[in-house]
Amino acid sequence: MVFGASYESAAVVPDGTSPPPVANPVTDYVPVARPGGRAPRVWIERDGQPISTLDLFGPGFTVLAGPAGGAWRDAAHGVVGELKVPLEAYTVGKGGDVADPENGWMRAYGVDATGAVLVRPDGYVAWRSRSTVA
Repeated sequence: MVFGASYESAAVVPDGTSPPPVANPVTDYVPVARPGGRAPRVWIERDGQPISTLDLFGPGFTVLAGPAGGAWRDAAHGVVGELKVPLEAYTVGKGGDVADPENGWMRAYGVDATGAVLVRPDGYVAWRSRSTVA
């Protein structure tokens, strides 16, 4: 599988960031949650058990929000029926739905404690907000 591939299309909402510099933009993978890129693997914990962020991605879309991003999670849960798409949502970090014992999730995903990302079923980032917006 080629993880370095990045998408730019109407199915991806750009956030204004530039792709990371690489020698080969198709085969070289730099773990960054820029929209259009493969979501980075970060080791987290659920119910005291180590899992990867990749374990949270399933047959539907997934919203991952920072530990103070409960509004993103709640909004995602609130529109599931309206959108008629499978969607899961989690807060990541201290006091969140899943723990981040190494404090690497926000750094890897380029968000602050109130930010969020939307990950497509194929594991690619569709959208990212670095912090809470109205």
